[in-house]
Amino acid sequence: MSSTTTLKPTATPLAVRLQPSRGRASYALAVLLLAYVFSIMDRQVLSLLVGPIQQSLHVNDTWMGVLHGFTFAAFYSLAGLPIARLIDRGNRRAIIATGIGLWCLATAASGLASEFWHLLLARVGVAVGEAVLLPGAVSLISDLFVPEKRGRALGIFGAGGPIGVGGGLLATGLVLGYFSAHPLTLPMLGTLAPWQTTMMSIGLPGLFILLLTLGIPEPRLGRVAQITHTPATPAVPLGEVLTFLRVHRRTFVAILIGMGCYNAAVYGGGAWVPSYLVRAFGWSYAKAGTVMGLIMCISSPLGVLGASWLGDYWRRRGVSNGNLRVAVLASLLLPLSATPLLLAPSAALALPFLALSAALWVCLFGVGPALIVEIAPAPMRGQFIALFTGVLNLLGVGIGPVAVGAITDYLLVDSAAIGLSLLIVTLLACALACPLLLLAQRSFASTALKAREWQPASAHSN
Repeated sequence: MSSTTTLKPTATPLAVRLQPSRGRASYALAVLLLAYVFSIMDRQVLSLLVGPIQQSLHVNDTWMGVLHGFTFAAFYSLAGLPIARLIDRGNRRAIIATGIGLWCLATAASGLASEFWHLLLARVGVAVGEAVLLPGAVSLISDLFVPEKRGRALGIFGAGGPIGVGGGLLATGLVLGYFSAHPLTLPMLGTLAPWQTTMMSIGLPGLFILLLTLGIPEPRLGRVAQITHTPATPAVPLGEVLTFLRVHRRTFVAILIGMGCYNAAVYGGGAWVPSYLVRAFGWSYAKAGTVMGLIMCISSPLGVLGASWLGDYWRRRGVSNGNLRVAVLASLLLPLSATPLLLAPSAALALPFLALSAALWVCLFGVGPALIVEIAPAPMRGQFIALFTGVLNLLGVGIGPVAVGAITDYLLVDSAAIGLSLLIVTLLACALACPLLLLAQRSFASTALKAREWQPASAHSN
């Protein structure tokens, strides 16, 4: 019996799989990338609708931050770990399809809201649906691609985030502009506000992706283990997951909290920079969305793919923590680009730094999941990705937008000072992120080695 075999000598190893073809793996990556694009679009649509929603529902910046950030982050995190337990042993294709349907319908339902709490409930549905995608997709991609190609595949998947941000802003700006000039009237519902129609228009097309997921291969369904009538993917006991986390807590805490702080700057900027362009330079929300969307569609994919390439380049050169080094570099560079963006006296001077900031906001979309894949044992990846995204959402999405709104409302007491609020949050967040990520470098290589060597407790008793 080999050292990697986890069954008795007469049984077929569970690790044996019928590997999907390269074409089917590429198809799966393309569909998951498209799903990620639509998930970020549905998540980001509120950024351009802050003003119209505030006028319609009479809420201040702080409550918009709660709607945009904390509500989403809290329920995303609560749902993430239970969902990840299913992902680590179930049919990931079916679970992802269910999540897509939920978040698309919830986004469309937001367009029917007539009270603030209606939007809150719909936002919960978006959060729970989207909690499925990242752990499910990263787990699938990690099985479909060999380690040598996994980093690039995750980088391509990560590019869906910035494409979704840019495409979402662009599409929302165009749709909002159209329905502002051509209000829609529906039977029984009457004339809808432009922001309501925009919500429905952005949410419903994503249901098409649900059909495309039917063609995604699920390697677990092809395992030879089915012949032996054993479960295709036995669940790793939660105690073993917690033990690995406890033993390597230094690495995980530093990375999770450090990346979470960085994301507070990222999501604070993503949520409020459109409003900054409106309040500081007198733009309309439709113009802010169109211009910012075009910029992000160009610079953001370059940022995420460039960061993934740089991480892989360093790793090929023997730097085991190459991806972590990219994260440290990003936390140093973001304040340097955000400061001139948010203090610029004119839009013409602000836009070049917006392009640079947009690349830095999203550059860890591929690097972050790749980091977790490196330091998490394969049977636990879904749960660790859920933990990773949960912490990032609690600290990033949950705190960033709310902090910017609260500083504007209660510290500066001036809605026109939104740029200064954004700058304060960005500088503080990166000042916390950088030393934490540097701290993780000391134990990263050891944790990655233990993750590769990990075996379930039952293997040691055979």
